[in-house]
Amino acid sequence: MTSLTYGINAWLFLNEDEPPKTNYNSPDSCFQTLIRYRTYDSAEFIGIAFFEVVDATTGCSIEIGASSHPGGLTNRDYLDYVLRDARQVNPGIKFLATMVYGGSNTLAKVFANGGDPQAQASAFAANLVAYLQANGMNGIDIDWEGDVSEQLTRSQFQILFSTIRQVFDAQPVKYYLSFTPAWPTSSIDYPTVNSVFDFVSPQFYDSTPLSSFLSAGISPAVIGYGAQFEPGNAAPNTSAQQVWNAVSAGFTHGGMQYGYQDIFMWRLNSGNYQFEQAQFMILGQLARLPAGNSFDDSAIIGAAGNPALTALTIRSGDVLDALQATNTGTTSFNTGPNDANLYSLLQHGGNGGTAHALTLPQKDPIVEISGYTGLWYGWQCVLQLTLTGKSGKTYGPFGTMAGSLGRTPFTQTAPAGQSVVAFSGTTLTVPLAGGNPTSIIGSLNAFFG
Repeated sequence: MTSLTYGINAWLFLNEDEPPKTNYNSPDSCFQTLIRYRTYDSAEFIGIAFFEVVDATTGCSIEIGASSHPGGLTNRDYLDYVLRDARQVNPGIKFLATMVYGGSNTLAKVFANGGDPQAQASAFAANLVAYLQANGMNGIDIDWEGDVSEQLTRSQFQILFSTIRQVFDAQPVKYYLSFTPAWPTSSIDYPTVNSVFDFVSPQFYDSTPLSSFLSAGISPAVIGYGAQFEPGNAAPNTSAQQVWNAVSAGFTHGGMQYGYQDIFMWRLNSGNYQFEQAQFMILGQLARLPAGNSFDDSAIIGAAGNPALTALTIRSGDVLDALQATNTGTTSFNTGPNDANLYSLLQHGGNGGTAHALTLPQKDPIVEISGYTGLWYGWQCVLQLTLTGKSGKTYGPFGTMAGSLGRTPFTQTAPAGQSVVAFSGTTLTVPLAGGNPTSIIGSLNAFFG
């Protein structure tokens, strides 16, 4: 299984406000949901798009591209807000300045005025580090396509990025170089890519296969995975599970097995932001299984706009062993690839007991859970669970309660107009009669939406 040395990462495109007519500070904005549901917790790096090359007192430097927003806010305001708020959610998060790929202010501008290329690259690298230091950022990301890939020569590529790497490495803290090509080009100096970039995340959603990047000369040791969750995407970019299945298996090249170095996702704030943010959070859980014995799916489902609970796999024997939920739903900001709108959450609990796969009609949502808690061979847990639909239809009971003591009934009912959309609770690791351990559900709570 791949190790994902550089984690799960995503881009933010500061120019765009979703939903329309909101701004960063609107309570229902796509930027606020990143904070409210702690989406930033799933990210190792955030690439902030798009930065431009601008003239400086000596040589060139960078600045965030200009765009205006409702309420008189600017991209510079948005940059400051993201840097502040994302770190409040996730103090360890890192920020990359994603460089613009089109127009007259790409990295090719560094060399536009003629002169000595090495001197120009050195001046830019020094100014770049000064900007990153002043703004609390951690490196740059190169979106390699369009104008920059056509205007920057292979020699300039080698000089520029080798110089940036040298200047980065001279600093007292680590600065990162990320390369995210849409396709291989003749202007890429591949030995430079392999020696100076920390990780390379091809934009596989643009249909260029891994084999093209490897045969062009990118080392399999630095390859990451570029993902995207947008309407109309084909597999494996229609769900977090599909991407993770592709990434976790790694790949073979030259008779050797390799793991992907990271996953970089475009992006967290399109018109489809609810789907993107929820899938990104699921992807984060798949890559880094939650620690401890507690679980809570309400943040993921909240970020998705509280789509309906449409399928549930329950494992039970004497007691409630496990459950795994799937939600489906469509809103204006939650269209999903090919309108699939599917959120398959992690299984909570172990593989004991018998699996029961339930299909839950959206027209008859679950409005109540009930059952019993108590002691099972000395372990306090959920002994039995029953689900009730709006029509009165019941599912279960799941769990025979054999071997249990002190049965305490419980019931949780949805407020009027709402239904069960997610669960939270705890699991317990217990020994079986044969000595092998398994997990069971220790406590369970419904989340209504």
